[in-house]
Amino acid sequence: MGFFKRKASAVTAHPITGFWQWWAAEGRTRFSTAAATGEWENLPDAMSKQLATIHPDLAWDTAQGQVSRHLLVVSSEGDARLRRIAEQWLRAAPTSDETWEYAAARQPQAGVLDNVLDLNGRQLHLGEIRFELTPDPDRECLDIKVFHPAFVDMLDDQPLQVSFLVLDWILGEDGVERWVGTINAIPSGEAATATASDLREAINNMASQTQTDRWVLLQGTTPAGERMLVNSRSPLRWIDYPLLDLHTQVRLTYEDQREDGLPTPEALDRLRAIEDDVTAALGTRGILVAHETAAGARLLHYYSDSDDQNGREAIETAARSAGATTGHVSDPGWTRVRQFS
Repeated sequence: MGFFKRKASAVTAHPITGFWQWWAAEGRTRFSTAAATGEWENLPDAMSKQLATIHPDLAWDTAQGQVSRHLLVVSSEGDARLRRIAEQWLRAAPTSDETWEYAAARQPQAGVLDNVLDLNGRQLHLGEIRFELTPDPDRECLDIKVFHPAFVDMLDDQPLQVSFLVLDWILGEDGVERWVGTINAIPSGEAATATASDLREAINNMASQTQTDRWVLLQGTTPAGERMLVNSRSPLRWIDYPLLDLHTQVRLTYEDQREDGLPTPEALDRLRAIEDDVTAALGTRGILVAHETAAGARLLHYYSDSDDQNGREAIETAARSAGATTGHVSDPGWTRVRQFS
């Protein structure tokens, strides 16, 4: 009797791996030539087709590099879910060289306000842009109002679109996400006297004063009117951890309570010991961002990489051994703890 071998199935490369294989095989050379000659032909379509295999909503751009001659950017355009994918794309990128470097968000562009923006035939001189800056020390961000003389003649949503574009060009996408609170376009520039240089200086001053690993204590009440304490990292920014998209809530209970429902000193020591054990078990795979305590329960809020099952299991195992319960939900952008920021 003859023996029949099962035909091996073809191994399909991960879309990100496939992109970089295409880039090494032909994309890099073709883009280098196009950037030098200005003859792009069908290259934009080819790039969009390659990126669509990773995710159809990713955007891309090329610009002058800071270290290399050219920069290739894959952008999530502010979408936290896509920012994580763009970060994965970047981490698989080849090492930057003399010709190309790579980024997972649009970078600041020097001298951008010397340009003229063509907006549906309207010539917008970006050098006339001015800002009204309102610092928010508690949130460690700036609320920004943007003014341009041409805003009064634009359609309803166009001034805000221009405002977002200009801030991305000045600060970079991640800079806007990290340091800017609210953005509004305004039709009058009486209070908008700050220039782009003033904006950068304000951001740099804020960044220089930011303390890492700082925790703040917040007080409030539960929906039932019971006293609640929240201890939270500040600032609480998902953009500093773009791969950590899985929210895990660990629920601990305590019976020994004070009159206001908060734990007695002995109960608090036990809660802290459990929190330390769970956090140590997670290690560098994730981060504890906040905990809230009220009415006989403490909720710990962790974030980890949803692709890393070991991180999730480490939290579950440590929590289970302490008699705690866990719940997991996908949460790029950290919306579950936004009320603490």
